[in-house]
Amino acid sequence: MSVNWFWIVGWLVTVFGLMGNAWVILIIARRKRLHTTAKWFILSLAVADFSVTSGYFSASFVCNVNVACNDVIRFNFVSFFTEASMFALMAMIAERYIAIVYCLKYVRVMTKKNIVAMVAASWGIPTFLFAGRWVQSKYYHRLSVRGELILTICYTMLFEVTPTIILVTATLHILLISRKISVEMSKLLNQVRFNQASSSVGMRAPKVGVKKSIVWLVVVVVAIFVTCYGTEIYITICDTFQLCEVTVDTRSAFSVLLLANSALNPLVYAVLKQDIKRETKGLLCCRAVKTNRIN
Repeated sequence: MSVNWFWIVGWLVTVFGLMGNAWVILIIARRKRLHTTAKWFILSLAVADFSVTSGYFSASFVCNVNVACNDVIRFNFVSFFTEASMFALMAMIAERYIAIVYCLKYVRVMTKKNIVAMVAASWGIPTFLFAGRWVQSKYYHRLSVRGELILTICYTMLFEVTPTIILVTATLHILLISRKISVEMSKLLNQVRFNQASSSVGMRAPKVGVKKSIVWLVVVVVAIFVTCYGTEIYITICDTFQLCEVTVDTRSAFSVLLLANSALNPLVYAVLKQDIKRETKGLLCCRAVKTNRIN
């Protein structure tokens, strides 16, 4: 991967991510019909992804061309936004997990207080880690080689490996439960249709069950996340234990994947979230009508 190609792709993904996440934030903020429980988690994730795409690559570019750039400050802010994106994604998947697996308890569990707590935690934990890295940078020279190794292993296990395992496990459980519900609903609808055929009363059986678009939304978003953070875990293991040599191309690919993790989420919402797609079309159509009237 040539450096020039890397910078070109990086800027393209950055611009795409900025436009996509800005649009998701705008459409949710302007449309009252989207002010639902699930959308607050999507909004939080969109804000975090917008911060990643606006700060990650541009800061790397500035530090690459400017020798006076403080790389420690850049790393701390970039880590803060990427961690905020990760925890916002976990909060969103947790909400979807409760909605699908524990649907009967959803209203009781997802109260306004719990929603605020989950969103606040998704930003509060990265803030705590940001403060911890700032303290570490002040006393980093006092740490022994063994202390640095232990600190790196603990961080990798807690904030890279564990979130990946949790998200994969939750996604597999969602797939299992949605499949089980679909089979049960299919049997129930077949019985309803049989009863209707035997009866003189004509009724149309409603479509019930878990929407496939919701399940696919979870699967695609988590798949993008796992691809990105799987690469980061590989790089961390290689650097920490010196088991393998990480090439410049691999590090560049990870940077692009990290951006893609934040840039592709709006595209997933646009394709799989029917309400966001519908409101987007409605907003664009209204603007087109107003433009035609003015002209």
